[in-house]
Amino acid sequence: MRIMIVDDHPVTRDGLRAALTTSDEVEIVGEAASGEQAVHMVKEVTPEVIFMDVRLPGISGIEATRQIMGIAPDTKVILFTVEESRAALADAMRAGVSGYLLKDMDHRRLPQTIRAVTKGETALPRALVTRLVAQFRDPAPSWRSLFDGGRGPRLTSREWQILKLTQEKLTTSQIARRLSLSPATVRSHRAHVIRKLRATQEDEVGPTSDSGE
Repeated sequence: MRIMIVDDHPVTRDGLRAALTTSDEVEIVGEAASGEQAVHMVKEVTPEVIFMDVRLPGISGIEATRQIMGIAPDTKVILFTVEESRAALADAMRAGVSGYLLKDMDHRRLPQTIRAVTKGETALPRALVTRLVAQFRDPAPSWRSLFDGGRGPRLTSREWQILKLTQEKLTTSQIARRLSLSPATVRSHRAHVIRKLRATQEDEVGPTSDSGE
């Protein structure tokens, strides 16, 4: 799997490279220190997966992702960041990322994550998913009106099941066992729920800016 790393901190790039190359499935084909550099390198090094920081000098990792999707739409971008705001997550999903991971995750899981996104799955941190679901569970008045008026997001019956079980703080594996699904399928449904919840919020209250929770 051909991987490119984009981060402006050499120590972070070194650590991520060391974690990724523990797997003989992974080949690091390029490294960049800015979003602009990453955009320019994509055609040259043709990575399958890019690990991209959100906060970069010049254009952000999210804007770099948008541009890369226009150049190489089959490339999978995983934002690898300390940024936990729902605004950043929502912007990342709109930009077309295949994953949004926090830098304090267990790095031993990175090869598994890469395999998942190359198969079309979406990798998201459970903590952020839980936060969005909790916010949706106790909606502000503008959100509540969507439900009272019957104009809420059109979730499938399976998505509602997974939303309810996530609210009950079940893990991905527990939900998978409860519903006789694979963990990958649960993660995929959860990603669809997030996109629909976010679209509903924007229809009602307008897009959220990058500044603030």
